[in-house]
Amino acid sequence: MTRGRIWLGAGLVVAVLVVLGVVSVVDRAGPSGTASAPADPVAAARQAVPRRQPDDPLALGRVDAPVVVAEWGDFQCPFCRLFATNTEPALLQRYVSSGQVRLEWHDYAYLGPESVLAARAARAAGRQGKFWPFHDVLYREQPRENSGAVTEGSLTAQAQRLGLDVTRFRADLADPAIARAVADDEAAGSRLGVNGVPSFVIGSQLIFGAQPTATFEQAIDAALARAR
Repeated sequence: MTRGRIWLGAGLVVAVLVVLGVVSVVDRAGPSGTASAPADPVAAARQAVPRRQPDDPLALGRVDAPVVVAEWGDFQCPFCRLFATNTEPALLQRYVSSGQVRLEWHDYAYLGPESVLAARAARAAGRQGKFWPFHDVLYREQPRENSGAVTEGSLTAQAQRLGLDVTRFRADLADPAIARAVADDEAAGSRLGVNGVPSFVIGSQLIFGAQPTATFEQAIDAALARAR
């Protein structure tokens, strides 16, 4: 009798474990019965970053390129300058000019008032189709951080050298809509995990810093493979 009770008890335990196991599998399974991992809201938000707006003055490359590289940068940041002068030209030549990648700029002007002023000026130049030439000049002639060298006067002089309509440039520089756009870009970057510059979103991946060119090539090639 004792042995029979032991076997009966063991059988009940096994039955309970089987039921619990079935419940556990059902809880983890999606509608199709396959296990589903919990969604990462930040990764999903990064996937939604590409603007893909036709005639976007802050973008380079085909609007329908398979991959978008979104950059958050600050015009006072020396590491952003390093990327802009060393790595970016190679990526533009290999990926953007071939139609595989679109580069979209976002401001993360957090190093001080001169960063914000430079960001506003680049967007003002963008309204005349000269964002990228202005971007290049700001990095090529980048002064020491918060040295007082970036002023409305110095930025207007750069605009004049680039052949911009200076009166219109000054008006756009003072436009509150441009100031809001700069602030909105920084806020959007923070929500995606950007807390320094340069930062890049490629698909759901966030890359921080002026990484070697090979790091970007690896991330872009993987994104291109997924897009096929």
